[in-house]
Amino acid sequence: MFVNEGTFGILDDGEVPIETIDWSHGIIAPMSNGALVLTGINTGNVQVQVESGSTATPSADNELWEETGRCRIWAPRGKLHIESLVNGPHQDLPPLSIAGPGWYEVEVKARGRHLNPDGASLEPSECYLIQARPDTNAPPPITRAAPVPARDDEETRRQRLLRGL
Repeated sequence: MFVNEGTFGILDDGEVPIETIDWSHGIIAPMSNGALVLTGINTGNVQVQVESGSTATPSADNELWEETGRCRIWAPRGKLHIESLVNGPHQDLPPLSIAGPGWYEVEVKARGRHLNPDGASLEPSECYLIQARPDTNAPPPITRAAPVPARDDEETRRQRLLRGL
């Protein structure tokens, strides 16, 4: 997988809503849909493996991995793929959203990110395992804001702001 600017994507139909990114999850940064995976190198190639659905069960091989990150990813089109932000979807890797549109629990395991920090490497020295499982317990995302009343009292307005409306 080719990496540019230290990232590759877990993207739903190629969409990159970068303005919604949440950097607080470590090596995986979810967006309003899809996510970016943060690599150690800036530019070059990394190895990526994918497990989805029933094959994506948490494994006992955690000692093989140096870092792990986990988050929920929304896939409104149900077309989550591993993608290079330069070259597009990785054709040899299967889709992650095997259950179609919806929420997915995604775990990223990595090793080798510390070997060439912010460097360049054509030979892969970093390895990633991306595991995705449908998350049927997640609430649906808010698709549109509720209408705002013409006049609010202070408490109603505060509650609306807390909900992000």
